[in-house]
Amino acid sequence: MLSTATPIERLTQLVAQLVEKQTSQENELLALTEEVSKLQAALMNQKEELMKLENELLEKDIEIEGIVSNLEAVLG
Repeated sequence: MLSTATPIERLTQLVAQLVEKQTSQENELLALTEEVSKLQAALMNQKEELMKLENELLEKDIEIEGIVSNLEAVLG
């Protein structure tokens, strides 16, 4: 079947499709950028929590070391 659209009509249609596709991709990029930002914030929170837990573990290790030293002193 032959197309009855003129070359300018086809060109206009193709340009409209390209603009629509670009807009769609820009929206997708924006959504992905927002998701990356959220993931980065969550990662930062997890890193802070990990540092807190590591500090608590270090404090407990020091506390245990003190108890062990006291027991060793008692046992002579």
